[in-house]
Amino acid sequence: MPKKIIIFFGPPGSGKGTQAELLAKKTGWKKISTGDLFRAEIAAKTVLGQQVEKYLKAGKLVPDKLTASLVEKNLRQKASGFIFDGFPRNRRQLKDLLDLFKKIIKTSEAIYALEVAVSDGEARERLGQRRLCACGLVYHLVYNPPISAGVCDICGGKLFMRNDDQPKVIAGRLKIYHRQSALLLDYWRKQGRLIKIDGEQAIKKIHEEIMEKLKSLKLV
Repeated sequence: MPKKIIIFFGPPGSGKGTQAELLAKKTGWKKISTGDLFRAEIAAKTVLGQQVEKYLKAGKLVPDKLTASLVEKNLRQKASGFIFDGFPRNRRQLKDLLDLFKKIIKTSEAIYALEVAVSDGEARERLGQRRLCACGLVYHLVYNPPISAGVCDICGGKLFMRNDDQPKVIAGRLKIYHRQSALLLDYWRKQGRLIKIDGEQAIKKIHEEIMEKLKSLKLV
């Protein structure tokens, strides 16, 4: 039985991370997120983790080669399926991942990319209305507002907006996403292995649509 691979794509604010997590819980497949991998290796104080931490502390991007090594380490773990969230992000990372698939998975039979598609306007609306608390809770002024405006329901702390959610920053993030993802999505589209999901629905509806598409492909 070939391992199932689902690679999530979606612009900032699309909710792809939430959907990747829901799919992982539903299927029991291992979720591979580079951010999670970095934090886990650093916490375990591995050699790879020390190398990653050096770059992050210097405010630099972790080199693609090092990221690929971490992905390979996790891809070799026993699991019936893997869910990628946030990797690959560029042409080099795509090549690295395809090379790993050839070496470890050895078949492309059950490998698909899944795009959670939302318009730029929707992405800006979602991110611009997001508010955080220092305790870690995340609110949305429309979909998940606090009971009292500007105040956390749990700890009473003052809510704030992330710098990444400022209008000018959002515009830049969307521009970078479209530039980087265009080639990657085109690759999977040409392979006939791109699943496109309407991301402008309720979280539950998006998850249900994803499961329906995967069932139709006999992946779940």
